[in-house]
Amino acid sequence: MPNINLKLLHTFLLAAEHESFRKAAEESNRSPSAVSMQVRDLEEQIGVLLFRRTPQKVLLTAEGRILFEQAKRALQEVQFGLDQLTESAQSRSRHIRMACVPTLASGWLPNILATFKVRHPRSQVQLMEISTAPMLELLKRQDVEFGIGPEVPDMGDYEFEPILEDPLVACVPAVFDEGQSSTSFADLVERPVILLSKTTAVRGLIDETLETLGVRLDVQFEVQAATTALALAASGLGIAIVPRVALVQAGVQQFRVVPISDYVKLRRIGLITTRGPARRPNTEQLISLIRSSLAQLR
Repeated sequence: MPNINLKLLHTFLLAAEHESFRKAAEESNRSPSAVSMQVRDLEEQIGVLLFRRTPQKVLLTAEGRILFEQAKRALQEVQFGLDQLTESAQSRSRHIRMACVPTLASGWLPNILATFKVRHPRSQVQLMEISTAPMLELLKRQDVEFGIGPEVPDMGDYEFEPILEDPLVACVPAVFDEGQSSTSFADLVERPVILLSKTTAVRGLIDETLETLGVRLDVQFEVQAATTALALAASGLGIAIVPRVALVQAGVQQFRVVPISDYVKLRRIGLITTRGPARRPNTEQLISLIRSSLAQLR
């Protein structure tokens, strides 16, 4: 049997459901003669009579009834499959995969995601809280769609859109506070200091500056998260040196925030992406919200 033209099959189903070539023609925006011709072409292709024609209506033959039931069931299954594909595609379009450095993820990002969830209640966000180096690996493997973090050296394979410049500050608890309006790294030499770990971009900037100045600090605590550094400073265990944006997480501060007078290369925070396919609308809307929120922290 030759391959059946689906248009002919669709016309046949309309005529069978309405028992009328005229009504089938109206629904398919064709002429009755065109419908009659298409049905005749189908009958010739399969070699059986599908309808008994009468002046009032057309009625299915026994063979026509078999084809009608089988074709209708098959097209329903096709439609069901298409609906499943559409639903799956829509679900993927609502699912956003992003990465963010912990400094921002724990303090600043929750309010942004809460606002986004109100605007897009069916959205799903998968958030990876990691430092910049592993974030780049996730982007490279396309495990996340974008990242929010500081600029680091050798980002040639990635696109970085700066949004915020984030200076370092010293969080000085009362026990070490001498009321200074600013402090230098040299001022901190004999004080217990709390730094982020060497795996963070912030620590790289600090170490680079200390080497340039020839200053060696008394690092009493080295932690991974800025929240931990702030908590230790609040307990009076030392002076924490953290990026200013981390203070969003500080809550009621039990220390005084003092600017660092030494020149430190400003940490730039922004959007990190790869040069890949266009982003989906939901992802773009979240990025836009992140841009506007970060800009307010300047």
